[in-house]
Formats: sequence, C-alpha cells, structure tokens
Amino acid sequence: MKRVLSLAFCCVAWPAVAADTNTVGMTFVTVPAGSFEMGAGAGPPKTMAEYAKRDYDEAPAHKVTISKPFKMAVHEVTNAQYELFDSDHKKHRGRDDVSKTDDEPVTFVTWDQAVAFCDWLSKKEGKPYRLPTEAEWEYACRAGTTTAYATGEKINDADANLGTSLEGKPIRTVKVGGYMANPWGLHDMHGNVLEWCLDWHGPYEAGEQTDPVGRAAGYARVARGWGFHKTEKTLGFAHKYHRCANRSGFLPIDANRLTGFRVVQAEKPTTKPLPEVLPLNRQNVKQTPDGAPRAANPKPVYVNYTADKKNALMPKDAFGPNFAQHNHFAAVCVCPNGDVLMCWYSTVSEQGRELAQAATRLRAGSDTWEPASLFFDVPDVNDHAPVLLRDGDRIWHFCTQSLRSWDNASNIARYSDDSGATWSQPTVILSRDDPKHLSQPCSAFVAKDGKILLACDGDEHKDERLIVSADRGKTWKVAAGDMRKTAGKYAIHPAIAPTKDGGIVNFLRGPNPMPMQFSKDDGETWTQTDTPFPGISSGQKPVALRLQSGSLLMISIDNSKKVVEGGGTFAALSMDDGKTWPHVRKLEGVGGYMAAAQSPGGEIYVAGSRMGAVKMNEEWLKDGKAWPEGK
Repeated sequence: MKRVLSLAFCCVAWPAVAADTNTVGMTFVTVPAGSFEMGAGAGPPKTMAEYAKRDYDEAPAHKVTISKPFKMAVHEVTNAQYELFDSDHKKHRGRDDVSKTDDEPVTFVTWDQAVAFCDWLSKKEGKPYRLPTEAEWEYACRAGTTTAYATGEKINDADANLGTSLEGKPIRTVKVGGYMANPWGLHDMHGNVLEWCLDWHGPYEAGEQTDPVGRAAGYARVARGWGFHKTEKTLGFAHKYHRCANRSGFLPIDANRLTGFRVVQAEKPTTKPLPEVLPLNRQNVKQTPDGAPRAANPKPVYVNYTADKKNALMPKDAFGPNFAQHNHFAAVCVCPNGDVLMCWYSTVSEQGRELAQAATRLRAGSDTWEPASLFFDVPDVNDHAPVLLRDGDRIWHFCTQSLRSWDNASNIARYSDDSGATWSQPTVILSRDDPKHLSQPCSAFVAKDGKILLACDGDEHKDERLIVSADRGKTWKVAAGDMRKTAGKYAIHPAIAPTKDGGIVNFLRGPNPMPMQFSKDDGETWTQTDTPFPGISSGQKPVALRLQSGSLLMISIDNSKKVVEGGGTFAALSMDDGKTWPHVRKLEGVGGYMAAAQSPGGEIYVAGSRMGAVKMNEEWLKDGKAWPEGK
C-alpha cells in the first residue's frame, strides 16, 4: 500500500526528521515548534454545503503556537506494546473482529487506561510520556500542510485505512505503518483507529493561543484521526471525519473497537485550561424547592405553548451544536425547583453521528420556554433517545452512545441534584458489549419501593426489555421478559407506568389495535390484552403516566380518525388501570415522540417532536368523552 508523494506534499518544505526508539520498540520523531491555523471556519456552518465540509466545533479557526518541540510516536500503540503493561488485555484481541495481531493498534482501551500506560512507560523509561494535546495532534497531523488532509484536499483508500480495501472489501484494523507516512514521518494519522488526546472536548475560543490544553471540564475526551470503520456516507459526506480539523471524542470510560492511542514524549504543558462553557439551560438555575404539593387547580387548564409561539425556538440555519432539520424524541420532567426541563435529540439525519441533544427550560413562574440550547453531546457519536426522570430531589438523564447508526449502543445515565445546574459524569449502565445489550431508552418511572425501571428498545429492535435498579442507580439488571415476544409481532417504543397494585402497565407502537401489557415481577414476565385504541406507526411514540390522583394517563395518536375529531394526538384517562377509558380529549399542539410529567400542583406537561409543548390538568381531561363512546 505504497504511493508516491502527492503534489500537496511536494509543495511543502519540511525539516528532515531523525527517529529514535525506546526500550519497548516505539519509534519517535521530533515534531518542531511552530505555528498553524487550528480548526476550520469563522463560525458554525449556516448551510448544508458548509456542513458538508466541516462541523460546528471546528470554529472559529484560530492561530495556535506550539512553543517547544516534542517527540511523537511514529505509530499508534500496538497490542504487543500495550500488553507489556497489561498482559490481561490480550483477551480483547480479535474482539468484534478487530485488532488481532501483535503489530495492529490496540483497541478497547479507556482514556484512563491510555493515561495509565503513559505513566507506566514514564517510570520504565525515566522520561515523561503522555497523550498528545488536541492542538499537538492536529499540528502533527497537518505536518506543515494547510489542506483538508495531509494528502491534499482529497484522501482515498491508497492513502490510509479508511474502511475499505483497494478491492472494495471491508478491512478492519491493519498493521501500523502499512500506509505512507505524512511529511513529518508519522503513519496512520488519518484512519486505522481513532486516537485518544489529553483534552476535554469543548468549544474553541477565538484569538491566538500558545500550547492550549482545552477546557477545564466536560463529558467527552477528544479522539482524533477517525478510523478504519465504515466510510461516512450520510448525506454524501464521504471522509468528512478523516480531515485534519475534525474533532471526535468519547466518554473517557468508553473502551471500544474504534479507538486506540499514540503517545508523545514530552513534559505536559503548563497552560491553564479554558473554563467550561455552560449552555443556557444550565445558567442561573435557582434552587428554590417545590415545597409541599400545592392544591390542584379546581378549574380546567389547557395551554398550547406551540400555538401561542411560546415553545422553544431553534434558529432556521442551525447546523450545530443543535440542528434545525430534525428535532425529535422528546423527554420532560418537573425539576425540584419548580422549573420544567424538556430535552430531545437534534440532528441532520436521525442515523448520523452529528446527533446531539438540545434542551429548553420553562422557569418557574414563566409562561415562555427559553430558546433551545445544547443539553448533551459526545462529538461524532450518535447520542440517541433521551429520557428524563425525577426521583425525589434528583433528576436522571438516560440515553445511548451508539456507534452504528442508533444501534451498537451503550446505555448511559447521569444525574443532577440541583435541578439541572450541574450533572454527574455519565456512567455506563449497560454496555454495548453485554450479552443482553439494548438500544434506545423509551420511558421510565420510580416504583413505590424505590426501584428505577427503564424501558428500552433492543439493538436493531430485536427485543424490548426493562433495565432495573434497586439501589438508586448504583447497579442495573436487565429483566428477562421480552415485551416484543409477548406482543408476537413487531412492537417497539414501550411506554411504561406503575399500576395501582405495584405492577407495571406498558403500551407499545406497532400492533393494531394498540396492545396493553402487564408485569407483576419487574418485567421478568408479561401478559397482554388489547386496548380500544388504534395502533401507531412511524414517527410516533405513546406516553403512559400515573397521576397523583391515581388515574392512569395514556397519550397517543389517532391514526384512524375515529377517537377524536379529525384524528391526531389524544389523551385518555383511566381510573381502573386501563379496563375502561371514561375520558378522552384531543391534544392540539403536540405530537410525534412524546413524554409527560406532572408537577406537585397537578399541572401535566406534555412534550413532543419539533419542540411542541402543552400544559393541562386532570380537570380539563375529565371534560372529555368516553372511548369507545358510551362505555
């Protein structure tokens, strides 16, 4: 896999590099001090054409000076080298069909394990080793070039391991150094595996910088260089993620098949990190508690924030971190301070790696939702399917870290004990490598005994199960019962709520009529009956919520146009766990993938796709007719 130097290389003068090798067989070249333009673009993309070339987090491009030369490994750390530090890691060779031989890059390494390897190597060699900063990595990748790739404005399979061989066959990881080095003698800076960097991922700052080290805090550690995995073809943007300026990342606990690392030999820069940037939904969050439940309003209440244009707003030209194109799969909760927090995923393509999560806050006492702002994003990872859940004074946020579209996902959780002003570091509650792995979270509730029950779709929608925690989120167990198998046909997106006797009721999308399932053993087994309501389909997800009065609320969509006039979204109220539905009303202003939460004062907030939102109370619902009519 050799190739002559491209014109882009030949037009650039670069210094001759001398290599040296340490005792574990790592070869290093000296990267000279110097300056370069880091990133791409003056601001976030405003059009699809701009978005095809770069991402929002690469802007603003800014001058960076690397003040001292440093030594960088010519190759990514190999299996053989890493196993000198951790011999037990050999069991991961060949896992998921990658990284099999001694001289392939090591994978399935967390950020902390990569740092630990550097610390071990430093003690062994008597020299300082560490991960490169993000700025050092991009500077070394560019190697004096100013084009999209070190190979010029284009890159192909002859230049790097981009996911297909020259014969068009898939190739996984390959031997390090199998492709031509860049002008400074560094191999595989584009492709093969992503490489952990030292920095937290966070927005760039304008202005010249010297030896930057990123932000002081964050959720994701930067990973650079993209990798061998499937060429990115979403919307036709081939090799967009392999560019010098592209910024990827993962949760530091996410050891996966895509990511390895390379080391530098140098002291850590003494530069002070930039402060964390807080999105609007985390700014100025008051901590005044709800207090005791307030008396319910005896009069019917219905507020259509969408029709009143008081729902969240998204700029029409938004291409990151939130996106105007596709805002879907809503979640909502009433915070301990009385604010209402709503979030959803925001993206160009539902299957794309750009998918992030946006949020809006309805401050206590306000009648208008704030503009949408970033809620959660791990760069170039599909952060699918948010679910919010209030557990006393704590708010839980569940979602996925998906590597193949919305599948091949780890389920993660984080929590806030201050109404969303700060959040814990995310933890993996079910790994994508677990034999019982699942995919999108869909709904959740806290049972009377304190258990947290989270209903999830299966990977590739092959099953539907609960993940259960009996110790307030410290440990989690996948329940045995498969809701889809109980349905006997394609059924997804479970909407669960507690029954009056301590069991679970569940509604599913797919079958017609809509099925209603019950479990008395925390999802280990299920029984099923039909509801009188029509089934729902693509772009729709139901809601189930146990109200403070004890009534069961179910929200769905009338595709038959028989339940409510003209069809559309409706709310149904049952006082006997779904045996009868004496109150049904049409809900204007909300639809799609929905969620609902009730405040201590009895207000019911319903959130839906496209940032739709309404508020109602039970008295308003009780003005509705029965369904089927007359029953």
